[in-house]
Amino acid sequence: MIVGGFPKLSETFILDQITGLIDLGHEVDVYARRSVSESAVHDEVKEYDLLARTHAFDLPGTRWSRVERALRILLREMPRHTSVMARCMNLGRYKSVYAVLNNVMHVEPFLKRKYDVIFCHFGGNGVEFAFLKDVFREARFVAMFHGDDLSLGDEQGPEVFKSLRRVGDMFLVNTDCYGGAKLREAGFESEKIATFHYGLAVEKVAFRERAPRGGRVRILSVARLVPKKGLEFGIRGVAELQNANPQLGIEYRIIGDGELKGRLGRTIGELGGSRSIELLGALSRSEVMQWMHESDIFLLPSLLEQAGMVLVEAQASGMPIVASRVGGVPEMVREGRSALLVPPGDSRAITLALQRLVDDPERWAAMGHEGRRFVEEHHDLEVQKVRLAELLAV
Repeated sequence: MIVGGFPKLSETFILDQITGLIDLGHEVDVYARRSVSESAVHDEVKEYDLLARTHAFDLPGTRWSRVERALRILLREMPRHTSVMARCMNLGRYKSVYAVLNNVMHVEPFLKRKYDVIFCHFGGNGVEFAFLKDVFREARFVAMFHGDDLSLGDEQGPEVFKSLRRVGDMFLVNTDCYGGAKLREAGFESEKIATFHYGLAVEKVAFRERAPRGGRVRILSVARLVPKKGLEFGIRGVAELQNANPQLGIEYRIIGDGELKGRLGRTIGELGGSRSIELLGALSRSEVMQWMHESDIFLLPSLLEQAGMVLVEAQASGMPIVASRVGGVPEMVREGRSALLVPPGDSRAITLALQRLVDDPERWAAMGHEGRRFVEEHHDLEVQKVRLAELLAV
């Protein structure tokens, strides 16, 4: 399995897929573009000893140091694996010296291995590692798209996916209404595209029927602190909600870390929300689930979102949802039944949706039960890990 960084707190869906395949008796090795050092690590990383299964490439930062690494690998491996190295260096196929150097820099840890499936998470990794089809000619090559990678064709033109379209046996997306549509627009064959939903161990998620508690409303967001998550609009929307309801104690907690931490902190201060709005930083999965259990309403104000795993977790816990109607979100909830959807980038719409829930607290329980049923029907981990194994083996 090829990923970007590993292990990342925000990518629990990848962790679940790895452990799910291992539970089914499959052997899984992880190849990460870069190693990750975060303040916390999910328990499963240690429980399954996943770091022992992981190779991190950690390429050097400068062009010449990368060329130097590629030359060292070439001199070391060409005499022992002449035919494979020659195929990886086929300039006629790969079209550029950069692509050939990229192949050489990444191929070494694969040379003594045999695999039935090459499974790339994120389209960009699929493009970069398409050369592995020349290493493992009989292996199935599968790439799963998750979000920003779906826009590579818009940003760089459909040719960016040419090699991936050529070698790929299957392409997985979380939602058809957004992910599947974007791949078809980029020229991928419809029959090679499959929708695969994130899985969740629903039975391990404590369900709580929501109801008002002592004049307090606890709102939660879980997201990386990056522009596409739209958290500034969420902060402004909640601050306006508090101003409109001074009799209520509004508590808004945001779990996650990222480049906008300082800016969002300043926005909170400017809005006078320092006592009611708090950035909690990155937390482990168990800590996130505890905050979900204790919160009343989940808010996802994203500007771009293919399919947020947090929506699955929040619905499983019984929280009513307020989220942006963007990307694949409408396919991840039951609009009007488990979630209220609003236009992206509209803090006023967020305030109004939250106000609807504040004004009708009896609705919270029904929305929570509807969300739990939705997750049980479409995202049960035991079902999804078997389905993933079947998709990879087809």
